Amino acid sequence: MCKLLLFLFSLTAISSVYSADAPTQSAPAPAPAPIVFPNYGFRINPLDVGSVYPVVPAVQMYLPAVPLPSNRQVTFSPNVYAQVQPFVGTMKDYIDQSTKSMQDAGYIIRGQLSPSVDVWDLEYMAVVNGVGMHWYAKAIHSGYRIYYAAGGVPDEMWPQFADMIKSCVNSFDVTGTAPEIKLIPASTPVTAPPAAVPSAPPAPVPAATTTSAMKPAAPAAKSATGTSAK
Repeated sequence: MCKLLLFLFSLTAISSVYSADAPTQSAPAPAPAPIVFPNYGFRINPLDVGSVYPVVPAVQMYLPAVPLPSNRQVTFSPNVYAQVQPFVGTMKDYIDQSTKSMQDAGYIIRGQLSPSVDVWDLEYMAVVNGVGMHWYAKAIHSGYRIYYAAGGVPDEMWPQFADMIKSCVNSFDVTGTAPEIKLIPASTPVTAPPAAVPSAPPAPVPAATTTSAMKPAAPAAKSATGTSAK
């Protein structure tokens, strides 16, 4: 059975309380359009519940499991996921906090790029349960939210799946249809609960088909920032 490992990184305290506009009869929430998978030949409506607080993992997509080149007894499903988190601050604030969290956790940032003031593309790596993982991600800041999509595979499979993962993640965009988030000043500072991402999407660990367990390994201790995530 495949294991799923989710790292959570705490961001700074936020002295605000979130609330969302309640839908009114004159402005109902948009009906969810189906997600269409033409190559599989089906469609399905999403479990679209919206996002105010805390982080909402919205969708995760998997490719069929394939064996690792270095160990044919271990399989892995390349995947891409998207989630939404409320965030008070600018995209620069988010990038600065995220970069520090990633560096503190031992993630290696291979490259990053900000094609616009509210978009951040990045490529990064880490060791998870003894497996070197490689991710590509895109974060978008819009309306007191960070929209975040990321895809990953073991690093040894990156050359095979990089183009497919990047193409999927780069297609990620914001529709602008989410209800507005209003900020209500708090009488006393309120500390936000741990926020998932930006640094760590769920990192699925390959399922070992042998009886030996995969032991955790310490991640790399340094970071290397490049000039482009493309």
